Amino acid sequence: MKARRRGVLCLVMAAWAGGALADDVPLSQILPNLLGQAIVTPSSRSVPQGQPGIPHEAHFVPALAQQSAAYDLNRSLVTYLSTFPLGSSSGGFTYELDEKTGIPKRSSTTFGPSFTERALTIGKGKWSAGVNFQAVRYSQFDGLDLDGDLVFYLQHNDCCPLQTSTGVPGGGGTRPDVPEPAKDPAFEGDLIRLDLALDVKNDTTAFFANYGLTDRLELGLAVPLVRVQVDAHIDADIERLSTTDPRIHTFSANQDDATATFSDSGTKTGLGDIAVRAKYNFWHAPGGGLAAGLDLRLPTGDEDELLGVGGVQTKLSLVFSRDWGKLSPRASLGYTFSSGQLSENVNFEVPETLEGQNVLAGEPLPGASLDVPDELNYSAGFSLAATPGFTINFDALGRTINDANRFGTVTRSFPYRTANAGPLSSVDRQLVDITGQGNLTSLIGVAGFKINLTRTLLLSANALFPLNDSGLRIEFTPVIGFDYTF
Repeated sequence: MKARRRGVLCLVMAAWAGGALADDVPLSQILPNLLGQAIVTPSSRSVPQGQPGIPHEAHFVPALAQQSAAYDLNRSLVTYLSTFPLGSSSGGFTYELDEKTGIPKRSSTTFGPSFTERALTIGKGKWSAGVNFQAVRYSQFDGLDLDGDLVFYLQHNDCCPLQTSTGVPGGGGTRPDVPEPAKDPAFEGDLIRLDLALDVKNDTTAFFANYGLTDRLELGLAVPLVRVQVDAHIDADIERLSTTDPRIHTFSANQDDATATFSDSGTKTGLGDIAVRAKYNFWHAPGGGLAAGLDLRLPTGDEDELLGVGGVQTKLSLVFSRDWGKLSPRASLGYTFSSGQLSENVNFEVPETLEGQNVLAGEPLPGASLDVPDELNYSAGFSLAATPGFTINFDALGRTINDANRFGTVTRSFPYRTANAGPLSSVDRQLVDITGQGNLTSLIGVAGFKINLTRTLLLSANALFPLNDSGLRIEFTPVIGFDYTF
């Protein structure tokens, strides 16, 4: 029973039958409250006392393995939402001093990328400022459709550890680890199936500025204003594997309701994690050469509301770029060191109604690390100067997050009895579960252009699109921006 119960995964967190969550619940707690605690079915008071299992208030809870899955889904949401690319730190117009005349001149034939780096710096004493707007929507999680593939099961709480052979509470039975095993009452074999639909949106307006401290050293700042919206919807269905009387487990005390719907949503707008940047061009070549980059993402966003990650992230990177006529290829490689912890709201807690009771064999709840994960970052792409005032860009952005749980649809067996002290049967169900642990690689493509509107004012238009199915997968995302150099 214990081993089988551990195999069940539930991404949704506690929903009280017929109840709604409080309006002030932070976004990071919506999923733990909907799927991580318990679904309670009320007692059918119209049924006379004295029958085993009737009436009783039933608690259906996620198995022990499900609790880490619920945490990990929230961790992935926080990580992706608060660390999504904000845009390039380089201005579209870059300059260098002409060795013969001593007058600044354009240092590249292209206007450069919008979401990756090039080794060029803006030029001594030059300023650039700009803004990008992106509205990101997410469609899948590890290849699972967020609006159709997230199926989970809850099991009945191990409510009655001391049973007689007929399943009546209060007998002289004992737990399974002693010679005289207790008989689990049959009514504990019923399940609740949960179908979760999740809609996550992240709109970001990023303001950025750059200054050329020297011809080789550039400083930058990116300030994001973020609007996050989370909508979660659950369709719950009681599967009566063990019981025949619909009043034993029902979502309504006065009716034989085997189905129910639970939902919660929230929206939060505020300051995200500010990025402070520096780039030093240590080997100069036409179009750039090689540069070292330093990015600090500061914990200025509210991690409870999914506006920030909750810690400092330090990225060290090496950047290459060159100009060969109208074509300018580029590539970068970096590593992000993370410190700090995610919001405590992502963790599972025992519901107050179950404190002191046996929760699926009475084992302690598993701990979950709140540490913000490190990651490897890399990119490659090119710019093409189609005309002197029009640049075409294409890039591939990659990030590999360390030690991430992986998810998929698996088949699990659930034990049940149709009569107290009767033979044990089992039924197979397909559900979402953790399938392994390892590094998670997410790849995003960026295609777009920059056009010179007037003087040094640039309009950029890009489209983000997924290149693989790992992690939280974005939908096709348009991005619009402006960049002006002083």
